[in-house]
Formats: sequence, structure tokens, C-alpha cells
Amino acid sequence: MRLIERAISFISPRWAASRQQKLLKMNAMSHAFNIIRGGNSYTGATNKRSMQNWETNNNDANSAILDDLPILRQRCRDLYNNTPAARGAIGTINTNVIGTGLSVRSTPDMAVLGLTNEQAQELSDNIGRQFKLWADSPLSCDYTRHLNFFEIQRLVSLSQQISGDIFVLMPWVKRKGAIYDVKLQLIEADRVCNPDDLPDDKNIAGGIEYDENGIPIAIHIRTPHPGNTLDLSSPSWERIEYYGTKTGRRNVLHIMEHERIDQARGIPILAPVIETIKQISKYSEAEIAAAVVNAVLAVFVKRQPPSDDMPIEYGDEDEEKPWENTDYTLGSGTWIDGAPGEELQIVNAARPNNQFDAFFLATMKQIGMALELPYEILIKHFSSSYSASRAALLEAWKMFKVKRSFIINKFCQPVFEEFLTEAVIKGRINAPGFLSDIAIKSAYCSAQWVGPTPGQLDPGKEYDAANKAVEYGFCSRSHVTAEFGHDFKDVIKEKAQEEKMMRSQGVNLQTSTFQPIADKTETDNNNEDDNDQ
Repeated sequence: MRLIERAISFISPRWAASRQQKLLKMNAMSHAFNIIRGGNSYTGATNKRSMQNWETNNNDANSAILDDLPILRQRCRDLYNNTPAARGAIGTINTNVIGTGLSVRSTPDMAVLGLTNEQAQELSDNIGRQFKLWADSPLSCDYTRHLNFFEIQRLVSLSQQISGDIFVLMPWVKRKGAIYDVKLQLIEADRVCNPDDLPDDKNIAGGIEYDENGIPIAIHIRTPHPGNTLDLSSPSWERIEYYGTKTGRRNVLHIMEHERIDQARGIPILAPVIETIKQISKYSEAEIAAAVVNAVLAVFVKRQPPSDDMPIEYGDEDEEKPWENTDYTLGSGTWIDGAPGEELQIVNAARPNNQFDAFFLATMKQIGMALELPYEILIKHFSSSYSASRAALLEAWKMFKVKRSFIINKFCQPVFEEFLTEAVIKGRINAPGFLSDIAIKSAYCSAQWVGPTPGQLDPGKEYDAANKAVEYGFCSRSHVTAEFGHDFKDVIKEKAQEEKMMRSQGVNLQTSTFQPIADKTETDNNNEDDNDQ
């Protein structure tokens, strides 16, 4: 019903129903007129028999998502905990996107800041050292003192995929033994909900509060967690603004991927394939159970029923009967002595099913399509040619790079800027104009984030391609070195130290193997002999 029919239904349900019936007849007549006039432009909009049972709605993003979101989260978590396909898919994405953690390389904008190469390099090194002090220590960066910054990255990425979104607070907490005060406090998606569990409306939906223009201004955090069975105290809600009213400081990071306009909350990554993964999991369990039963070699004892021609003579009551107290035990070399007229029959379950593997792979391909993961990557099995395997890897890395960029923009870079702000305020980093000019602050905060690189199916070919990219000017040595998971400056320093040590030990630097440098006197004598000849 439209809004007006709903309002009328409170006064006169019969009147509202009558209006609704007339409206439906008008729509049907309009549809028939369109068919007579020329039909629909798209077959998907027709009322063909194949489309008659296709029920849809025209809800906006929040109306379509928020009611289903709690059960989606619960089922995705259950799949991640109990099904190999779900856990493997999310684990593969998380390992390739985050790996051991995304490392920052400070790259101040020299042109804006008016710095020389040496000054920019010195500033970059100092920022890197200070950030390492903060990021490596759980005491400094984690509100709960459990994880360092790189472990927090993995947890943020994992929670965002499973729950759909995650919230990160950045309070300043003084702590003994910590140089910096800014901390990262992770808030699970379930805790952000409407105060007093009130229904969603235009002001607060999904635990997010909006102003009169529809712009999110605050979140409401429930304590304790809705699923906390250890804390039975009455729930309370804390309102946290996205940006401080006085300072404009960013208080809340909402890490979620938007799929629709005005979407308030994120959707779990497994939402489109929940049913598929659950069904293939049930099928796998059934096949395993059938195979186990078949391996046990279940045996049934078949007895002939008594007849008039061959009556069963029981004998004396005290006489022991052979079919009584008979223990049929299956085992290696076991002899089964049955009673007269008994016959053993073995059940053949015909397992494993020859079609199971083909069906499983077909299902994995569908799941991989939805998650943008080639099924070779999803099931960790490369049985095709080198070219096909490399194509699958490159296709997967398109998605990995997109998700890595998402984590960097939504989480890593804002956290780095917040850290740098505190470092400048405390005077540990000299950055003139940082606090007074937004453009200068942005120039100081410029950075590159480096993570795990694509796997190498043939290292020789990968290195040759990298050398040609540098030789032809398509990439810099720093860029290529970063793609292989290293820092160019560290590599150069290590190579210089190695060469210095090799020279001091008299090792030839011009060969791939460690060969002693020829004695200078012997070399000179050989040169004189060559000149005489």
C-alpha cells in the first residue's frame, strides 16, 4: 500500500482495501496498454511465465539492508567458524590484502614544503622512526594493549569482511611507558545500534544519527555487547560524534564499503553466497558420513523365516541355542559362526561419489565469481598451464589491490595523520605550518603504504620483467623493490655493507660466486708477459 492507503486503513480498513484494489486494476490496465502499444523494452520487465513468481521491492538502501543485517552477520560468522570454503575465502583475501601488515613510507611533498632532497629524506626518516615507536608497541597504539598496529590492521580487515563494517575510535589516553597518547579502540558492528533498541527512523538508523540534511553526525555504542552472556547488567548507550565540535578532530572511523547511495551500514562479504556455501557444506558432510559408513563395511544378518516344512525345534529350555549370545564382531581375520539358516549381507554404499569433485568445483567457481576470486586461488589448486595460473593470479590481484586501497584510505592513512598530529604537537617531529595550514598538513602527511606482493609462479621471469620495466623507464627501482616486499633504501644500504665486507675479505665482486681476488703481483707479472709477446 501507498502511504495514503496506510493512513486510511487506520480509520477504515475496508475503504483502504477498496482503494488498493482499484490501484492494482489501474496498474494492470496500464501494463496491458503498454503491451498493446509495443511491449516492454526489456524482457526482464515483462510478465512472462518465467517471471511471474519473481517478487521484488523498491526499498531504499537502509530499508532493504537494516532489517536483515543482524541475521546476515550471525550466519556469516557461523560459516567462517565452521565451513572450510568460507574461512578459506576470507582468509585468502585477508592474507593477500594485509599479510603481516601494511608498512608506511613517508613521502613529504618537497615542492609544497620547499625542502631539498636531503631535508625531505631526513624528515621522512624521522617520521618513519617515530611511527615505528608507536606502531610496534601494543602499549602505545592499542586501547586494550593486546595488538600492535599491524595486527590491528588484520583484525579490522577481517571484521569488516565478516560483519560488513567496523568502527574505530581514536581516544587520547595517557599511559605509563607509552610515548604517544593516541590509541585505537575497535568497536564491533553489533554494538552500534539504536538507543533503547528503538526502531529505525530518519533521525537514527542502524545506530547512526543524522542531521536535518541526512549527514551522519554521531554513532551510539551499546554496552555491553548484545550477545554478551557474561555481563547481564542493564544496557547503556554512549553517543560519540564523528568530529569534535570544538576542534573538528576526527573521533570515529567507520570502515565499510558502500554499495548503494545513502547506505548506513555495511553488508558482510559472504551475503550473496550464504546459501550456496551452507548447502555445499551439508553436501560435503553427507558424502563424508556415507564414506565412513562404507569404510566400516556394515553387515546385516539375514535369517530365513520358519515354515511348516522346516519348523524350528527349540529343544530343552536349559539347552544353549547357537543364535543366542552370538557376538558378531568385524575385524581383521575374524571368524563369524552364525546360527543355522543365517546369512551375512554386506552393504555397499558406493562411496566416494565420483561426481562429487566435479560438483564441488562447479560450486566453488560460483562462489569465486561472487567474491572476485578465481577458483584456482580460492581452492589453492593450480593444475593448468603457467599462463592460465598467472592469469588467475593477476585477476585476483586486481581485487586485492582494490581492497588494499580501501583499507588504506579508510583506516591506515587517517590513523597515520592522527599520529603525526600528536607527534608535531609534542615536538617530536619538526613540521612548521602543520597545525595552521591544511595544505601544508596534507603535504607532510603524504605517504605510501607497502604490503605483500603477488606470488611468483616463475621467479626468473618475474625478475626479468622487473628489470625490463626499470630499463625502459616504466617503473623506478624504488617502486619495483616495493612490489617485491622490500624498501629500496634498505636494500642499497645492505648491498653497500656487503660489498665493503667482501672487499675487506678479498672476495671478487664481479662474479656471482664468492671467488678470491687474484694476487696483485701475479697479475702484474702476467700483464708483463703479455706485453713482451
